[in-house]
Amino acid sequence: MRKLRRILVAMLIGMTISAGAFGQKNDNRPPKENPKVVEKPKPPPSNNNQNNSNKPKKP
Repeated sequence: MRKLRRILVAMLIGMTISAGAFGQKNDNRPPKENPKVVEKPKPPPSNNNQNNSNKPKKP
């Protein structure tokens, strides 16, 4: 019984180690570039060229 148990434990450990070794991915593809976010162009700021009454007038 003990012999069978040792054999089963050894097989389980061997299967675990081999699954870890073969389970690693070897991905040689180049990394994907992230898609660029297209932003809408902002409208130019409004141009308020009105006379400001707070400014002193030039002589």
